Amino acid sequence: MESFYLKDLIKAVNGKFLLGDPSLLVKSVSIDSRTVKKGQFYFAIKGKNYDGHDFIKECIEREAGGIVYSRENIDLANPFPRFPSIIKVDDTLMALGELAKAYVKRCEKTKVVGITGSNGKTTTKEILTSILSKKGKTISNKGNFNNRIGLPLSALTLQMDTDYAVFEMGTSLNGEIKILTDIISPDAAVVTNIGYSHLETFGSPMGVFKEKRALFDGVSADGFIVLNADDEILKSVPQKTYSRVITFGLYGGADVYARNITLWSEKPKFELYINGKSIDIEMPVQGKFNMVNALAAAAVADGFGFSPEEIKAGIESFVPPSMRMETVKTKSGVILINDAYNANPSSVKEAIQGVCESYPDSHINLVLGDMLELGEKAADYHSELGVFIDGLRKIENVYLLGKLSANTKNSISKKNAYLANDSEDLLELLSKNGSAHKTVYFFKGSRGMKLEEVYDAFRKILD
Repeated sequence: MESFYLKDLIKAVNGKFLLGDPSLLVKSVSIDSRTVKKGQFYFAIKGKNYDGHDFIKECIEREAGGIVYSRENIDLANPFPRFPSIIKVDDTLMALGELAKAYVKRCEKTKVVGITGSNGKTTTKEILTSILSKKGKTISNKGNFNNRIGLPLSALTLQMDTDYAVFEMGTSLNGEIKILTDIISPDAAVVTNIGYSHLETFGSPMGVFKEKRALFDGVSADGFIVLNADDEILKSVPQKTYSRVITFGLYGGADVYARNITLWSEKPKFELYINGKSIDIEMPVQGKFNMVNALAAAAVADGFGFSPEEIKAGIESFVPPSMRMETVKTKSGVILINDAYNANPSSVKEAIQGVCESYPDSHINLVLGDMLELGEKAADYHSELGVFIDGLRKIENVYLLGKLSANTKNSISKKNAYLANDSEDLLELLSKNGSAHKTVYFFKGSRGMKLEEVYDAFRKILD
């Protein structure tokens, strides 16, 4: 983060200045009282499980440079002889976003990319970051820093010499994408796809689309949007609404597309076509859907003027994120695939299909946890997943965990399906299956199911 004056912070957050020196340099901010360092400005954010205002005293004791707060009747204690700057705002979460918005505007050189979608946004972000970093200084938000707290904190890591910034944007509330878009003012925007995610809030894929579309609508006047030409909802977006549109898709009919796809080799391959030019690509991760993520990233890079050779170098050198098609071959020869970061009906089906395509000669075993946040139709979506699995010839065994997954089991009649009572029970069921040659175990579920813990324990057993 580049330093700026306290008076600029006060102006950005529309705060009431109570104490301090307006000429003081603000060098960094924090929302975590446990890690506040001397001189940092602390924003007292109210979260689901805590209220940052309760820890203001601790921050003063740690010699925070300033306190930004909103709650009435705060006991600031007696900080003598170290008086931090004190700024009161109406809403500290909104103030953090406003500060980040003002800060991003200062970084005029930086080309900013916003990425959202039901599936694939993290992998697309990582591939694009890998491509852009080949040509210039690039930052991106890490882990789950993609919400109203994480994104502003990520934006504040920009430097004046940053060439590219890639921000993944998540949402679980109506209007959240618009708020995040206003903060970063993107030069390029990607909605990877529209699927069955967060239906508890948005009701239907069309409801998801209405939320995600705010990213497109917030692109700068001289920027561009990237459309998935294979997505039934996204391909209906009227392109004339936007000044510049780049499309991507798997099988042609788009500006950026793939041909001659090979999925079953150790490194999946395809020919990348961009504006009539082609180049061979080797993917460092399995799954046709990850090729789609690579196409989305390639389309953005093309929009920024990257050559096919530069795009190839970035795709082939990217490191897949943890728990996203993370693949290992154990000492016993069994292949384990950890894709347990998250799950919704569309992403689970795509991933299962991808595993079947990537390992056509192997025995496929599914280890699935509940798909959460699906609303009142959650049981129906789990039942539909069971019907889908039953129709796949490659699947041999299905191991399930969670109350909702009982609906999946009840819809499976042609496969061996097991419903575990808890994680320990699931691990015991997996252990009984043994480690036959050419066997694949695929793990996927919502984060709340913590399937990665079962994955780790099972991997130790096999090794």
